Amino acid sequence: MVTLPADVFDSESQTETDSSDDRCRDYHTPLPRGDALRVFHHADNTFTSPVFPGLRHRWKILNEVKDHVMGMATSMPLRVKNKKKWSHHRDVARNEEWPG
Repeated sequence: MVTLPADVFDSESQTETDSSDDRCRDYHTPLPRGDALRVFHHADNTFTSPVFPGLRHRWKILNEVKDHVMGMATSMPLRVKNKKKWSHHRDVARNEEWPG
């Protein structure tokens, strides 16, 4: 057995990574939270889901978007039917610390 002294490990050797390099290598990035979370506001005064903005669903009131995400995150039928979609909604709700 070999025992290494603690000073062998340089804790300052870690550097920040380039996010564009991460995208090129297909590394997973965490979901944004707070002000970084994008809720798309369209010209017709509607909002889309922050989870899947390309989908057709749109809401007139911003709180309805939150209600939708929370409903999908707590939906047991969705969890059984499409676990990936349920997981995305649950992660957004958890990051935003929305009760549910």
